[in-house]
Amino acid sequence: MSVEPFPRSTSMQHCKATIVDPSATPSTGIIIKVPVLLQEVRIEIPVHAKITFPKGEKVLEIKEIKKRVFLTQCRLINREYATSGQLFLSGFVRKNIQYASNPKEECKGSVSSVIKSLTVEVPFDCVAEIERFLTPPVGPVSDSKEEFGFFIAQPLGIGFPEKDQLLSTDISQFHQISTEHFNELPFCELVKADIIEFDEALNRSIKKEECKCDESCDKREIILEIPLEEYIELCSEEDGCECEECKNKNEFKHSSSSKRNSFKELSDKLSMEIIAYEEDFEKKHVKKDHRKKDAKIETFTELSEKMILDITLKLLQRQQIRIG
Repeated sequence: MSVEPFPRSTSMQHCKATIVDPSATPSTGIIIKVPVLLQEVRIEIPVHAKITFPKGEKVLEIKEIKKRVFLTQCRLINREYATSGQLFLSGFVRKNIQYASNPKEECKGSVSSVIKSLTVEVPFDCVAEIERFLTPPVGPVSDSKEEFGFFIAQPLGIGFPEKDQLLSTDISQFHQISTEHFNELPFCELVKADIIEFDEALNRSIKKEECKCDESCDKREIILEIPLEEYIELCSEEDGCECEECKNKNEFKHSSSSKRNSFKELSDKLSMEIIAYEEDFEKKHVKKDHRKKDAKIETFTELSEKMILDITLKLLQRQQIRIG
């Protein structure tokens, strides 16, 4: 079985990609590097092919056709942090055609023929748009290069004052920091292929014995179900995940909830401190013959901003909360 290489430059037809719901298996809480499902899609590819039988063969009828789908390329093209991408597909359908050839009329009402087979490869290629990902792909991360130099001072020579110098970087040396990233390449699996096909006979000749042809034309729709995957390091928040990304997420959640609780407690304690301060101020500065209600109103208006700030500062020091 031979596979013809693809041309250097060609335009590809656009095929439809429909997102399907995958079946997931619960994972454990350990840190692992496994293929992660980026998206599972169903690709519809229309194909039109013309098949010519060997020279001298007159086909009476086609007995059976066996088909197998082969993918030669499945490549995802996307940018870093992209929410969508383009999936390039190439492959072929291997058809084995069994047919009755060169019919002969042995006697009245009887036709004999030889059963033969023909195997052909019908190529297809298309590009499908992946509108969204279940799990965003990691990367690709671009390589980087940075150059740096060192300061150097040199005398200027004749015609310049002795105290003046040529200040620059040393151009006699070359220094560079380069970073190369070895990205994981997303890959595909072929889990299902449906083919809907219509075969038509061409160049039919009608004679007494039977109708014969030497070419056939088929129109088909190939439906491929393809999971798109990539190897990614994973961890779970359960069972004590220690990976850096999950750890940061857990710390952020914990700090956010603890800050909300701390400020709620601070607000309650601040209210209690203000009430206690009012009562203490009332005992020291309000005369006994004043009514209690009027004293509270007068006391609250006399509370200065400095007093409230002092109370807040003391509570912050007790709770050891960092501002900012």
